[in-house]
Amino acid sequence: MSICFGPHFHEAGSDRCVLPPPARDSLDDYELSLANGNGVAILLALGLPPEPMGGPIAIDAFAGLVTAALRRHLGHLRGDNQDGFPSRSSRYSHRSPEVRSHADAGAGRATIVHLGRREGYVEERLGDLARLVQRCRVIGATLIRWS
Repeated sequence: MSICFGPHFHEAGSDRCVLPPPARDSLDDYELSLANGNGVAILLALGLPPEPMGGPIAIDAFAGLVTAALRRHLGHLRGDNQDGFPSRSSRYSHRSPEVRSHADAGAGRATIVHLGRREGYVEERLGDLARLVQRCRVIGATLIRWS
């Protein structure tokens, strides 16, 4: 299973959200697909609930969420207040930690293997989302959805 982020726009004369024509022809260029666990980590980093069908959200609002998440994760908000104490936002300034691979096995259950992820993975994917938003704007997308 995976969580995929992609471009959409409202079809003229209806409330339907559809893929822009260039995205239909070259979906790999206009979609970011992540394993479920990684997709949930990205949604949480964006401050969005990890729901199976998300959006649509206006592309400008989504770009703002991506930018804010990148700033938090890359340390742009880190700093001290005038009184010398860590600022409230400094606790959110960090690179995503490594998540080690492990297996979850219980008696009478299927074994679930979590493959883990390297340090900084969330920030790399946030960067990919920022570039995706730029490409989607070029083809006329006004919304981003995920499923």
